[in-house]
Amino acid sequence: MDKEKILLVDSDENSLETLKKELNQKYDIDSANDLDSTLYIVENNRPNLILLDVQLPETSGYEVANILKANAMTSEIPIIFLTILNDDECISKIFESGGVGYIIKPIHKVELLSKVKNTLQLFRLRDSLSNALGERQEHINMIENQLDIIDKHVPRITLNLQKQIIDVSTAYCELLEINKDDVIGKRNHCLNPEDNNSDLHKNIFKTIEEKGNWRGELEIESSSGNKLWFDTTVSYDLNCFEKIRGYIATFTNITDAKLIEQKNKKLDEINFKLEDNISYLNQFKKAVEEASIFSITDHRGVITEVNKNFQNISGYSEEELLGQPHNIVRHPDMPKEAFKDMWDTIQSGSMWKGLVKNRRKDGKAYYVISEIAPIYNQDGSLKEYIGIRIDVTELEEYKNILKNELDTKSKSLEENINYTAQYEEAINSTTAISKSDIDGTIIYANEKFCELSGYTIDELKTKKCSELKDKKHIEDNTCKEIKDRLTNKEIVKATLTNINKSGERYITKNLFYPIIDLHNNVSEHLQIMYDITELVKLNEDIINTQKEVVLTMGAIGETRSKETGQHVKRVSNFTYLLAKLYGLNDDEANLLKQASPMHDIGKVGIPDSILKKPAKLTLEEYEIMKTHAEIGYDMLKHSDRDILKTSAEISLTHHEKYDGSGYPRGLKGEEIPISGRITAIADVFDALGHDRVYKKAWELDRILEFFKEEKGKHFDPKLVDLLIENLDKFLEVKNSLKD
Repeated sequence: MDKEKILLVDSDENSLETLKKELNQKYDIDSANDLDSTLYIVENNRPNLILLDVQLPETSGYEVANILKANAMTSEIPIIFLTILNDDECISKIFESGGVGYIIKPIHKVELLSKVKNTLQLFRLRDSLSNALGERQEHINMIENQLDIIDKHVPRITLNLQKQIIDVSTAYCELLEINKDDVIGKRNHCLNPEDNNSDLHKNIFKTIEEKGNWRGELEIESSSGNKLWFDTTVSYDLNCFEKIRGYIATFTNITDAKLIEQKNKKLDEINFKLEDNISYLNQFKKAVEEASIFSITDHRGVITEVNKNFQNISGYSEEELLGQPHNIVRHPDMPKEAFKDMWDTIQSGSMWKGLVKNRRKDGKAYYVISEIAPIYNQDGSLKEYIGIRIDVTELEEYKNILKNELDTKSKSLEENINYTAQYEEAINSTTAISKSDIDGTIIYANEKFCELSGYTIDELKTKKCSELKDKKHIEDNTCKEIKDRLTNKEIVKATLTNINKSGERYITKNLFYPIIDLHNNVSEHLQIMYDITELVKLNEDIINTQKEVVLTMGAIGETRSKETGQHVKRVSNFTYLLAKLYGLNDDEANLLKQASPMHDIGKVGIPDSILKKPAKLTLEEYEIMKTHAEIGYDMLKHSDRDILKTSAEISLTHHEKYDGSGYPRGLKGEEIPISGRITAIADVFDALGHDRVYKKAWELDRILEFFKEEKGKHFDPKLVDLLIENLDKFLEVKNSLKD
């Protein structure tokens, strides 16, 4: 805190020296010996207090005080007079000149220090009170302005506990075309009408008693007869002691929205009927198109539209069919008389139906039962012809096969039955299958499912599907989510951990399928499972091996610089802890924990003469040392493994600084990956707290002071705060992994 300034005005040099000696230690002292020097100092270095001698050359202290008090810029500076006189006339002039006190010469140290201290303290309190009062008045003015705005724009009424109106806003009066004075004191109002005993109005105050507020829509009639709708909120009106003193209601005019709502409701009714008819027609058309072979031709028989089924059966694309006469698919075996009969029938306005043999693009024949009908415009003119066909090729060919190869077909049927039995046996031996009702109770399970679960089919029929899953799937709502999605007729794929009868875990890849009945409702859940336990364990072994390799390589890098393997373990644990505190999920935090031990792996490429040098490095040596970041990155960057890719990123960026002054790339702020920002703090925190070849371990207070100084410069400020706020957790890790 800066020292308070005191101006000493005295023509006696000895007196000035005495005053300076007593006051110099606690206060910032200026001195003057005449009027001009006094005014110059006050103007350029305003003091908090003036000690003014009554007797000055060519003037008096009273005149100096009068000049200062007459100037608005200096009138508030307190003045204590110094005088050798102690008579009534002198004292009277002191206070008439604006002095706040006086000290009789010769000056006593205790009196001087006491009066100076008390005067400064008194005027500090005065200034503080003045500022507080000014701020309070500004706050009051702001609130009054806000209340005035609210009064003009928010319709509101305030009631006492007897439900009489005690205040209304200007906005409310303008909307209902009423005068404020006409409604004050009324009990008959929109919230409590005397002639209305509706449940709505009875419920308003009952709801407030139960819940503390009520919200709903009210229809209110203005004085000119206009009916207005309001979204209304009514709650208790509380005084400054939180005591109920009445009710307050606010209104939002929704009249326009209500009128639009009513009109929209009528339109919705009309649209619903229209959409219902259109929906029916669209569904009918879609069903016809999906279930049949569909085409449209103009009055000349030229194709204008075909569906996919027509394209598939004919072998022609849509582009090849459109604009062509329908005889593009005519088979030469069809007699001309059949087509003449077709045209005569449809041109007469009737529907034609019959069996037609057509020819595909590749020359093969296909058979369809066709129904062709004319479609007319509203004025009665012909619009087009629609043809709907059913593929009966297999049926026709099957008839021929039955005639010629009945014995062969019987033999094929037996083979198919045999193949089906083998397929079923193969599926049952490799795939676990179960069915459950919509509540999740198992109603069927095959042998493989029983084998995996360890239960018999009778035991399974007493259990719900969720009972066989690991409890983590219950806790994280996975089972509930699967059930909800099946209810919505979705097919669900999931990898789940299961518990068998012996309590052992096994992992399966699952497909859940909703079985739909004829009424389009889900009636059962089908579950198909593949055991992938061994595959998952193998993958875990690979990942654990990667972790060990990374940790070992990190320790090798540290060992070259004569640092212990415990350093990389501490850094690894620090990065995990800091990542979790920062908000990363468990997978992300674990990845940093596994990758961070490789942060200094690039040191294997630094000469021992530099790496193990116990003294400060030269500039040239330091530049060589800095290359270890990119050496480590180049060693690891080619891997596709998540651990090694993250290790490469950490190696490259853990010496970058938040303000952009780091190396090797001078990244700044969040340009630095979070992996590098976290590892930078973990590495430095551990390094400062332990001996290195070039330094001794720092005390904890010095380490914390360093991080505070480098917050926002070297380190991410948010991460520094997390480190300091959770210091006990980091120290616990440090103490558990001592060198």
